[in-house]
Amino acid sequence: MDNYLDEELEAIDSLKNGGVILCPTDTLWGLCCDAMDHNAVAKIYEIKDKTVDKSLILLVDNIDRLKKYIVEVHPRIETLIHYHRRPISVVYQANENLPEYLSDENGKVAVRVTKDPVLCNIISMLEHPIVSTSANASNTSAPMTYDDISHHIISSVDYILHPGKNTSDHPKASMVISFDDEGELIFLRK
Repeated sequence: MDNYLDEELEAIDSLKNGGVILCPTDTLWGLCCDAMDHNAVAKIYEIKDKTVDKSLILLVDNIDRLKKYIVEVHPRIETLIHYHRRPISVVYQANENLPEYLSDENGKVAVRVTKDPVLCNIISMLEHPIVSTSANASNTSAPMTYDDISHHIISSVDYILHPGKNTSDHPKASMVISFDDEGELIFLRK
């Protein structure tokens, strides 16, 4: 148990110092960084060889933290997030608390309330969201296990959290949804 806590603390230290970490998430293996560190976010784009016009998903640890960075959470969406078993990333309108580089040209941002206990602890200790994206270069398949992650990705990160753990027995990307004014769902990725 102490080793587990030590790894979390090392990951948090790396994030606070502008690092990018490689870790399992509640979906796939991911590249994560402190969302409030513009240089760290730029490093993720560089590692993935991803264009800046393609925004990244933010992870938060609870609904209260989510509400600090977006304009509103429709009550139907809040219920869905709380009870749905599969991880759901929701596209929201960002508010003034979220740096512009984290949203798209329309001020929209995808955010997932993670249920992964390690990531929840990390986000809680940082006291703000982290960026998360699959641990692969652009236009290549997302890795299903740690062994599927390319050497380029592994050698480019500042810290690897739990290298032996898979995300789940059947890892897959989160569902991505948006919603209209009435709270009706718009499925962007099932």
